[in-house]
This record gives sequence, C-alpha cells and structure tokens, in this order.
Amino acid sequence: MKIGITGHQNLGDQSTKKWVRMVLGEAVSKYRITQGFTCLAVGADQLYAEILKQRNIPYTAVIPSKNYERTFVDKSLYENFLLLLTHASNTVNLYFDEPSETAFFEAGKEVVNMSTVMFAVWNGKEAKGLGGTGDIVKYSLDSGKKVVHFNPLLRTVTEV
Repeated sequence: MKIGITGHQNLGDQSTKKWVRMVLGEAVSKYRITQGFTCLAVGADQLYAEILKQRNIPYTAVIPSKNYERTFVDKSLYENFLLLLTHASNTVNLYFDEPSETAFFEAGKEVVNMSTVMFAVWNGKEAKGLGGTGDIVKYSLDSGKKVVHFNPLLRTVTEV
C-alpha cells in the first residue's frame, strides 16, 4: 500500500514522541506499506522515514523547494534530513525557488496525490499557516483519501 504522511514538526515531550513512534510503527506493519511518501520535515515526517528505512521499505522524498535546507535550524536535524534523503528510493523536487507556505502546501498535496492512504500525526486543530497539517488533512479528505489520524494530545488512533 502507498502511504504518505503529514504531521506536526513539534511532537511534544519525550513520552509523546515515544508514543508517536510506537503507533506509527504499528501502523506501518498493519497497513503493509510498499511505498511511503514524505517531505522529510522535522518531526512526524522524519520519524516516519526512519521507521520505513529501518524496515527497508522504500520511500519517496518530496522536496518543497530549492534551499529547503534553510528550514532546518538545528544542525543534527539537518544532518538527519540529509541521511534520510540519501536513503530515499526516489526524490521529487518541486519548482519553488525558496521555502514558503505555498511550497509546503504544494508539497503536502503532492504527497497526498501519490498516496492511497494518508497518515496524519495531528492535534486536530486548524493549521497555523498555509500548508500545515490541518490543511493537508482537509485536502486528503476532499480528495477521497482515507486518513489514519494519530492524535498525540489524546493519544488516540482513528481512521477517517
């Protein structure tokens, strides 16, 4: 199954991150993923790619823009991005010259368009800016895609 991810960059405290890793890992097994799709952003995207990489499941990296690396303010997170990018089975580079909300929204839509199901690590709230998790969940549902919602605040997993 082809499954993409959208999710928050800030997943919360260590306990919450551990929960997200656990439930994503369980979902990767349950849905028998054959190809993953991710923008490799900090947080949920990188966590998903790490799980896929550990299980030798191929994934496509959707890069929103040139100079995307500027969005990684922490050196270790940037290095993790580069590592995960080198393990991607395919890379799709969007045409934007600089990182922007529009570029992020278009990249999220591209992930949805390539997927049959979307995983969403999402608190259920509206997006803070264009292209946020809430926007991508709405686009997924409007596109008729099933969304598996991992709510880190409530620690629930539901299919929508």
